Amino acid sequence: MKNIIEEMYDGDLFPIGTYNHSSKEYKKAMDELVAAESKLLASYPQIRELFNRYQSAQIEIISINNRQEFVNGFRIGAKIALEIIDTIE
Repeated sequence: MKNIIEEMYDGDLFPIGTYNHSSKEYKKAMDELVAAESKLLASYPQIRELFNRYQSAQIEIISINNRQEFVNGFRIGAKIALEIIDTIE
């Protein structure tokens, strides 16, 4: 069973899928990624399967890391709130 912070991160409590990737920075980075991937696979078509496995593993690592960073950030925020409350009392 997931804890409440993980549920929030996964969107079970709040929708996280509403993030809009429309910034110029994001679009530029994505365009560069797609161009590099296309050039790489066009130059070395025999590595497509290995490249796909690499991408899947990288996505999984990023996902795990993002979840943990979200949880850590939320905990830090809660500690700040508790310290503020303690100071008021």
